[in-house]
Amino acid sequence: MRYGKFRIVTQITVFFLMFVIPLLNIYELYFITGTYYALNVGALGVADPVVILQAMFASGQLTLPLLSAAVFPILVAFIMGRVWCGWLCPYMFIADRAESLRRFIRRKVFKLDNTFINRNAQNSFKANFVRFSFLITGTAFGGILGIPILNYISAPGILSTEAMIFVKERSFSIEILFLLGILGLQLTLLPRFWCRMFCPTGTVLSLIRSPYTLGVESTNKNSASPCCRENSCSDVCPMGLQPYRESRDMLCVNCGQCIDACKHNRLRFHGMGSA
Repeated sequence: MRYGKFRIVTQITVFFLMFVIPLLNIYELYFITGTYYALNVGALGVADPVVILQAMFASGQLTLPLLSAAVFPILVAFIMGRVWCGWLCPYMFIADRAESLRRFIRRKVFKLDNTFINRNAQNSFKANFVRFSFLITGTAFGGILGIPILNYISAPGILSTEAMIFVKERSFSIEILFLLGILGLQLTLLPRFWCRMFCPTGTVLSLIRSPYTLGVESTNKNSASPCCRENSCSDVCPMGLQPYRESRDMLCVNCGQCIDACKHNRLRFHGMGSA
């Protein structure tokens, strides 16, 4: 089964939903309200786990409304893994387009090998160390200062808020500069750096897992080396992993690109969320 078409349709749907929600609210349709920081769908409240974590440390208590808002995203992550990152996150949708542009420029303009960055930047231990350190430091300072610091740098939350401001006021806030800055760095010096090494939401979601959580599984018997000369799965992985041996790494976002790229069908989804 190929996942690429299903993934892009899902990403586009979630991306444009950012604009649809405030538009519905303008016409006084309130069955769905909020941004990707926190949404209310009917009686169901759903919040970014980082928002809940920051609120808990800033206030020093975990209230019932906060706990109930965490149930749905935790349950989804426990069953399906980081599908929010790989299939739903509006920032990753834009980051995918930016990566395609970066690769096009390297190949057509500068005549460079597009696999250079991946093969020389792969270090999942370093990426995991940096992102967990960033999460812990940001959460600690948020608790000390009583300010939800990490909420102000949540790329999907900022995107959703900017979409709401644009629909309602036909303008943007200063936070759009933060998004443009990280996208600029991704296009030039640091491809995929935000999702791999800093995104607080992705870091928290990667903690919510069990041995049965949906993930990529490799059937390659010799995990020390790629099963094809082209190493296609590593070349397409947005997290800079080598899926033939790191298929269950905490960086994996279950995007399915490595499965689609594997010429020998040695990668597959496995776990509670698999068919």
